Amino acid sequence: MSLEYINLENITKQLHEAASSRSICSIKLQGENGYRMIHTHGIFMSRQKKLTIVCWQKSGFSEKGSPEGYKNLALERCENVLVLSRKFVKRRDFNPNGEQYGEWLFHI
Repeated sequence: MSLEYINLENITKQLHEAASSRSICSIKLQGENGYRMIHTHGIFMSRQKKLTIVCWQKSGFSEKGSPEGYKNLALERCENVLVLSRKFVKRRDFNPNGEQYGEWLFHI
């Protein structure tokens, strides 16, 4: 098994545990200059066959300049995850049955 695969598997497990326990995460994506503070809502397989993190980003780095809001982030670009002790509440407007999502690996 490649090191990259093992790392993605570990990151996926961390994000799943964080979502299940409603723990806020700090994540860093490849090529970005800062961290993102996120509330993980799930991971799904996109139509392009890419595992994608669905989250509410509370603060931190944003490619498009809007740090707060729903984000779909490429799991393969995730370099580091730190699960924090702080908790979040699932957003009422999160709809896992929305058309924009593919097949779920997991969701809250």
